[in-house]
Amino acid sequence: MVNPEDVLILPTSSSTSSTSPSIQKISPEVCEVCGDRVNSRRYGASACLGCTVFFRRAIVNKMQYRCLRDQNCLISHTYRCACRYCRFQKCLRVGMRPEAIQRRDLVGPRKVSRDEKSGSPDLIIIDDQSDNFLQEWANFQRLQNSEQLPYFAEHHIDVAFHKDQSNFVKFRRRARAPDVNVMLKLCLKQAAEWGNRLKPFKKLSLESKKSILAEYCLAFLLIDQGFKTAKEADLGIWLLQNGSFMHPDYFFGLSANNISVAENMRVKTQLHHNFVTELLHCVSNPFRKLEIDEIECAALKTILLLSPSCSKRAIYAGQEGILAGFYTKCMEELMDHVMSKYQDKGAERFGEIILLIGSIRCGVKTIYNQTRVSDLFNFMRFDDSVKDILLT
Repeated sequence: MVNPEDVLILPTSSSTSSTSPSIQKISPEVCEVCGDRVNSRRYGASACLGCTVFFRRAIVNKMQYRCLRDQNCLISHTYRCACRYCRFQKCLRVGMRPEAIQRRDLVGPRKVSRDEKSGSPDLIIIDDQSDNFLQEWANFQRLQNSEQLPYFAEHHIDVAFHKDQSNFVKFRRRARAPDVNVMLKLCLKQAAEWGNRLKPFKKLSLESKKSILAEYCLAFLLIDQGFKTAKEADLGIWLLQNGSFMHPDYFFGLSANNISVAENMRVKTQLHHNFVTELLHCVSNPFRKLEIDEIECAALKTILLLSPSCSKRAIYAGQEGILAGFYTKCMEELMDHVMSKYQDKGAERFGEIILLIGSIRCGVKTIYNQTRVSDLFNFMRFDDSVKDILLT
C-alpha cells in the first residue's frame, strides 16, 4: 500500500493553468524532493529542512554516493534515507543548485538556548536541526577531555605519568583506588553534562536521569578510556583518564613490598585479569583496529544516551518523535562521515561502529561485576554521588 503522504504529485502545465488561485492557497506546500513540509527555497527549490541540510552537506563535503539498485529508488518522506545517491539526484532534478550554497553555509547556523541568552554558556542545548550535529558534540567532547587532568589534580591525585623533553611518555604508574574513585565521579559529572545538552534527557525527572546514568556513565567512561588506550597505550595496557594504567597481571607495577601481601589474593587477581582482558577485548582493541576518531566517539556516546537499556524502557515516553529526530540525525551524519573518509568501505565501517554498542554494554556489565570484588573498584570508597547512582 502507498502512504498518501509519501506521494508527491507535480502539476502538469494544463492542470496548473486550470487551477484557481483559491485552491492553490489551500494546498499545503511540500518538499519537492521527499514530500515533507517545506522549510525554505534557499537552494533553488522548495525543500524541507532535512533535504536542505542533506543537499548542503553533500556539496560542502563533496560526497560521492552510489546506488545499490537501478538508480531509480523511490524518494519519499518515509524512505528518503534509504538511498543517498537517488536522493541527491532528485535534489538536482527539482532545481536545487550547488552554486546557491554561500560561504556562511560552510559553518551553518547554531541555535542559542534560553540559558545561553541569559548568560549561562555552560548550558548550551544541541538540537537536531543543527547543520553540524556531530561536530558540535566532538567540540564539546574535546573541551571535556581538556578538563580531565585538572579535575584529578583538584582532587589531590598525584601525577600518573611523566614525559621527557620530546613529549614522549617515559613512565606511568599503576592505577590505585583513589584514581578509580575520582574517575567514577568525573565520568558521572561529564556524562550528566553530555545528557543535559540533549532536550529529551534534560526534560526527564531526576529519578529517570539517575536510571539512565547508572548504565550510561560507565559506557561514557569506556568510550573515553577506550579511545585514549587505543591512541596512547602499548598493547595489553588499559588507561584511565589521568594516564594511570591497569594491566591484566595484577602484580604488574606493584612494588616488592606489596607483592607478598597480594599473593594471598588469588581469586581477586584472577578476577582482575579477566576484568582488564575483557575491557581490552571489548573496547580498546576494536577501537585500535578501526582507528575510531573523535566524531565516531561522539556518535557512540549520543546513540547510547538515546537508546538506554535500563529496566525502564519507556523512560522517554512522550518524547518519541523528538527522540527519533535526534537518532536519525546522528545516524545520518555518522554515515556521511564514514562514507566521506572510507568511500569503498564506508557502509561496512558504519556497521562495525554500530556493533561496538553491544561490546561497550558488555564492558559496562564487566565493571559492575568488578565493583563487587575488586580492591581498586571498592564501592565502600566511592564518592557519595557515585554510590547514589551506581549502588541504588
